[in-house]
Amino acid sequence: MNNKLIYLLLFTCWTYMSCSVSKTTTSKTIDIYGAGVVQKPIIVDLDVKETKVTGTATGTSTEHVETVKQAAVADALEKSNSDVLVEPKFKTQTSNGNTSAFVTGWPATYKNFRPIKAEDVELLQAGIVQKATVYQAPKEIKKNRTGTWIVVAILVVGAVLLSSNGN
Repeated sequence: MNNKLIYLLLFTCWTYMSCSVSKTTTSKTIDIYGAGVVQKPIIVDLDVKETKVTGTATGTSTEHVETVKQAAVADALEKSNSDVLVEPKFKTQTSNGNTSAFVTGWPATYKNFRPIKAEDVELLQAGIVQKATVYQAPKEIKKNRTGTWIVVAILVVGAVLLSSNGN
C-alpha cells in the first residue's frame, strides 16, 4: 500500500513539474510568381528615419543565436513603430546559460505603394531591387508555477500520511 502511494506521489510530481505554457505565432508567405501567374509589380518608397534605434533580447543558451537576434530586431521595430530595420548591426554575448543580442540600425517605413511605371523600369534593370528580411520574435514561453505549489502540497500530505501509517 505504501509503495502505491509513493508511486502515485512521484507520478503526480512529475506530471505537474512538466507543465508549461508556450505561445507561438506562425506566418506563411508565398511568392505570387509561378506557372500561369502574371503580377504587375508594385513599387514602394522607403522612408528611412535619420535617428538610429536600438533593440535588445535575451534567450537561453539552448536557443539559436539567430533567434535571439531576430527578437532584438523585432524589439527595435516595435520601439520605433517601423516596418524594416536598415543596415542592422549586431552584438551578441553568451554567458551563464543566457544569450543576449543588441542591435542598432535605421528604422524605416514603407509609403507610397503604387503600380510600376515606365520610369521605374530603369531602376529595376540596374539591379537596385532589394528584398528586406522580416524578423518576427518568438513569443515568450512562461512556466506554469502553480503546479509546483500543488506538488509541494501533495508531498507534504503524502509525508504526513506515510508518517501516520508508520506509527
